Amino acid sequence: MTNFLSEFQVMRQIFFFIFLFGFLGWCVIFSKNVSAEQQYTEIEVVDGGNVIGNVKYVGDLGAVVLNLYRDWELSDTSKILSEKLIFSKINNGLKNAAVSVKDITKGKKKGVSTIHPIIDQQNDIFIPHVIPILTGTTIDILHGDEGMHNIHTSSIKNQPFNLGTTYKQRISKKFDYPEIIKLTCDLHKSAYAWIVVLDNPYFDLTDRNGYFEICDIPPGKYKFQVWHEELGNLEKEVTVHPKETTSIEFVYSQN
Repeated sequence: MTNFLSEFQVMRQIFFFIFLFGFLGWCVIFSKNVSAEQQYTEIEVVDGGNVIGNVKYVGDLGAVVLNLYRDWELSDTSKILSEKLIFSKINNGLKNAAVSVKDITKGKKKGVSTIHPIIDQQNDIFIPHVIPILTGTTIDILHGDEGMHNIHTSSIKNQPFNLGTTYKQRISKKFDYPEIIKLTCDLHKSAYAWIVVLDNPYFDLTDRNGYFEICDIPPGKYKFQVWHEELGNLEKEVTVHPKETTSIEFVYSQN
């Protein structure tokens, strides 16, 4: 009996130290993330430059292609299928790619809007499909369908949630840490959206022609990054000149 109690105490101590070291490791990682986010300094940008560009996709023509010469409406089924990869047959411009300036340490004021951006659930899909936001932004998630839905995230840095929603309900959620978050509805597996949380104000989302514009960047060399849910990341070093506009292009290629 004595040996059993002794072994039990040893095991309990082992589990305690495993928990302790795991907790301390999490604290170190969390503190590094917080300190990195605090490195951005707001300044008055008087001689900033602009970067305009285009993100293209050259690959499988079996992906959904939009004719941009005319207004278009997709059926519910085709819209669900198209959200993952949309590019134009006119210029191969890729829609819904998030473009950002990576690791910039100073620049214009962050200016979190008091007007909350909206994600709505309509016809069993989320609208918009991709939304880039600044840290500290609150999103209003609406329920526009008469049927049942839920909103579910598996975020790591930001507080995850899994909530049932009812018709015309509005749920507000704040996102304080940079992270790419998938928002899903467990009742409709094809319904999902992406929340791209960024820690500086230099970002844009490509339109249906694949174009983007990022303004008032302090002169210097920066890494520009593109994220796309299906195609991954691309990076490019860009020199921003005072009071000038620089054009760049990113190309995703799949043979």
